[in-house]
Amino acid sequence: MKSKTILLTFALLNLLSAHAQQTAHFNENPAYKPAFGGLIGTTGVGVAFYHPLGSQFGVEVGAEFMPYNMQVVGTYGDYPTRSTARARLHNAHLLFGWVPFHGVKNGFRHLTINLGVGYLFKAEGTLATQLRDPQSYGDIELQPEEIGTMYTTVNWKEGVVPYAGLGFSDMRIDEHFGLNIALGAYFLSQPSVAVSGTAMLDGNEINQGVIEHNIQNYRYLPNLKLGIAYRFNAY
Repeated sequence: MKSKTILLTFALLNLLSAHAQQTAHFNENPAYKPAFGGLIGTTGVGVAFYHPLGSQFGVEVGAEFMPYNMQVVGTYGDYPTRSTARARLHNAHLLFGWVPFHGVKNGFRHLTINLGVGYLFKAEGTLATQLRDPQSYGDIELQPEEIGTMYTTVNWKEGVVPYAGLGFSDMRIDEHFGLNIALGAYFLSQPSVAVSGTAMLDGNEINQGVIEHNIQNYRYLPNLKLGIAYRFNAY
């Protein structure tokens, strides 16, 4: 009887230990660890800090900066044009994440649903456009620089904007580093447009209202970003 009691006691202790380990596994937040890392994506480059809020929630605080310049070739009516596009988009963000499948044993335990806000320090794009080819007026040939440059600036108001998205967070690279992938969008204010011209293109401000009307629904800013974060506590 004594030996049976000892065996039963050991079996009960093993069962309790296994249950405690299983509970600890399910209580662990699989998508958020205290970590700090870098970001790169469609809204620029930046940094972010991550922290769990229990087993199913977490928070991300960060900032992104986008200085963007490129050359664009197009047409204006029947005239070939060359433009320089310049965009400046700088923001800070605070996102709260929910981990709906934190208890599963596959990759979906890293899935997060993100809601939060961004603060736009600057959200502006400018297009400086010239004709590509010289133009002849009778015996006079004018170079593109002499004809002038048309400037079109699109601006969204600075301030707080809402954000929603999905992501896969803290996918393990090694004991200290994790990969973060997120896809979402900011909902911006209605954009305003300013048009001006130089030389012979002075007076094109008349097109300002038309352009503003055409882009009035450009209020969603997609945000696809990748990040690698360093966990302060190793696995």
